[in-house]
Amino acid sequence: MAGVKIDGLEKKFGSLRVLKGIDLDIRDGEFVSFLGPSGCGKTTLLRSIAGLEEIDEGQVVLGGQPISKLPPAKRDIAMVFQNYALYPHMNVYKNLSFGLSLNGVPKAQIDERVQNAARILQITELLKRRPKQLSGGQRQRVAIGRAIVRDPKLFLLDEPLSNLDAGLRVTMRVELANLHKRLGVTMIYVTHDQVEAMTLSDRVVVLDQGKVAQFGTPLELFYAPRNLFVASFIGSPKMNFLDVSAKSSGEKELTVSAAGMSGEIKVALEGAAKDVVGPHTLGIRPDNIELVAQDEAHMNGQVLLVERLGTESQVHIKLENGQTFVAIARGTHPAATGDGVYLKFPAQHCHIFNGEGQAYPRELDAETRSLIDRQKSLHGAAQRGEEK
Repeated sequence: MAGVKIDGLEKKFGSLRVLKGIDLDIRDGEFVSFLGPSGCGKTTLLRSIAGLEEIDEGQVVLGGQPISKLPPAKRDIAMVFQNYALYPHMNVYKNLSFGLSLNGVPKAQIDERVQNAARILQITELLKRRPKQLSGGQRQRVAIGRAIVRDPKLFLLDEPLSNLDAGLRVTMRVELANLHKRLGVTMIYVTHDQVEAMTLSDRVVVLDQGKVAQFGTPLELFYAPRNLFVASFIGSPKMNFLDVSAKSSGEKELTVSAAGMSGEIKVALEGAAKDVVGPHTLGIRPDNIELVAQDEAHMNGQVLLVERLGTESQVHIKLENGQTFVAIARGTHPAATGDGVYLKFPAQHCHIFNGEGQAYPRELDAETRSLIDRQKSLHGAAQRGEEK
């Protein structure tokens, strides 16, 4: 096993700068996801680590050893691709063993590794079948098994579940999480699906146009996004945003107001809030908006649509200023299309971003802070091999 350190990594395709000074420190045994929209550079970054793309600047260090100049076969890395890349004319056993045979591994050792991987992935009964006789989930297990038999220092997984149906993706997420726990090896996982990233990862790298927008635990990204991009990308439905004016009203407090807003909102911050003035952005997640009586509200609007999902309802609301907000209410809330509703934005759930889109670190409530700290401590215990 080994950690991965990336320093100042740059990658260009012609004049197009795709990766822009990536710096990352991924710990030994950690499960890290690269998350972001299409074109953000996540797959290019993964391929650069694997040696499938030649980097222009910077270096990649694996287990303390620089590997940027090594060919892919010498990096002690195994990669699982999106399209499985199985040999159709070989059965599962030969698909798993073929790479080892090419490298001159003794037959007895090959058989031991193949049988061990098959046992871990529960595909022992499939070893004599060919890929066309397997389901999508079984093919994905074989692709992962081919990586396991190599016993690498690092696993790279490039959107390995994207070709599976929704139900099977959930099953395979659980299997991947359990596999990582059993193997204890460093894994880097590329995905555009935030649910996969948030549920599988110890930490998540959010990429935006070739740069690291934020690197943190899933709960940090959700409750303490550092900028507008992360705040808007993480969460479903997305965070709501409102243009506001802000001013410091205390050493660690911001007061915000907006056209059409009733009263002001005072937001407590972790750090100083001096010399704050001018246009800012208020963000609030749909599940934090409260539908209240008129005298308690900050803004009012009209219901455009109610999506009733059982235990909760997603209420789409057109505000007086023309913006559309989404609020999550209980499943039995009586809101209906055309109704007038009144919205309250609780100060403790408001995120404030400056004119450059950077967040002011806000003061989190004790329960949320405890939850984030617990996720960090569980991750730290896992890194040290302690009992959770």
